[in-house]
Amino acid sequence: MALQTAELERVKEQIRGLGRRDWLWWSLGLLSLLLVGGGLMHLFLRRAPDAAAQPVDLTLGQAVAYLYAVAVTVVAFQIYSLLRSKESRKMQVELLLETLKNEVGRLESLRDPMTQVYNRNCLDELLAMEIRRSERYTKPFAVILMDIDNFKSINDRFGHLKGDYVLMEVAQILRTCVRGADYIIRYGGDEFIMLLPDTDQEGAEIVVERLQKKITDWDTHSEDGRFELTISAGISIFTQGREAAELVTEADQRMYEAKRSHTSASSTQATS
Repeated sequence: MALQTAELERVKEQIRGLGRRDWLWWSLGLLSLLLVGGGLMHLFLRRAPDAAAQPVDLTLGQAVAYLYAVAVTVVAFQIYSLLRSKESRKMQVELLLETLKNEVGRLESLRDPMTQVYNRNCLDELLAMEIRRSERYTKPFAVILMDIDNFKSINDRFGHLKGDYVLMEVAQILRTCVRGADYIIRYGGDEFIMLLPDTDQEGAEIVVERLQKKITDWDTHSEDGRFELTISAGISIFTQGREAAELVTEADQRMYEAKRSHTSASSTQATS
């Protein structure tokens, strides 16, 4: 997820404030330089009161003193300006580093530590963002809710460490089935939600078929043995006027319909 707009604007305004303060100091320094130079010029080159047309002769010592004073003032101003510029850059870097640190912390709080996909805390924000985008461009997006079938039996047969391993592998397979613009969220223990922008029903079904095939292939060739891994998935498609909760509820209902059909098919096979 991108850097939050409010946070980015705050940083920009603070950096602009530093720039305005630098310009103020530069202006004050230049004004001081002009005042000092003018004062010195008036001191050494002032006219005699009884000879308005004849300037006082400038001796060599006075000229040297005048040039020395101007040079010292210019050098002092340059040193001061360099120090101010260095301090300003340091403050800008510190501000940016603090902002990036806060943003990294925020993004980490939105990641599931085990599977490294988004966690449920950011689902509402992502759904709202995709709804706004779809309404603006009048394009659909798909919500896919998938669940690992009989995941409890995997934990019971192989142990919870193997169960965690299966979850991580499934999350990795999910990442290979979607595009860079898609989102994967761990919705619950063994449930995942995928948000697919610019995707209709047919496109979402293709993703689900690809996912099922890849999971079956992985399970077949797994070095840890067969987990008999299958998934159930439900799809809902956003159209104008639909709410986020409605999309998730519909995908959840269709996922359980798919799960019941898997159970019925398994029972029929066992009976025959």
